[in-house]
Amino acid sequence: MEDGRHFVFADDRAWHRLWLRTDRPGVPLANLILRDSLVGLRHEAAVRFDRWLGDGPGPPPAGFLPTAYQARRLGMMLAILDLLQEPGGAGVTSHDVARLIIYPRLSVGRGAEWKSSSERRRTQRLIEEARGLMQGGYRALLAGPAGRQKLP
Repeated sequence: MEDGRHFVFADDRAWHRLWLRTDRPGVPLANLILRDSLVGLRHEAAVRFDRWLGDGPGPPPAGFLPTAYQARRLGMMLAILDLLQEPGGAGVTSHDVARLIIYPRLSVGRGAEWKSSSERRRTQRLIEEARGLMQGGYRALLAGPAGRQKLP
């Protein structure tokens, strides 16, 4: 059974995924928007795609792109996961993660000084958050602000 054609269009700010159920000439396009907790975000994406087909997409809706801080933090967490997941990464300590990724100019030594430092606590939080994203937390990122809201 043929399920149509799937396309991905990209501009400088977003990716648009399009599923054409039929490619018969003269059949008008229609948007199908799921009515779930992300209906508002899905609607904004459909409106933006419609503008993209016509006059240009305009700015993306709020929540489509991470802020500069969020992008830097997410990049850091990816680097942490890469370090921990690489072959031989089982012996990587939180001090190694801090020294190699988070605090490249780290002057805190090992032992008691490291164990009581704020750098260690921040490093442990970032490692835990990175692992949480890897184990399914990334879905909330993909959902945008609506996906990070607690539902009633």
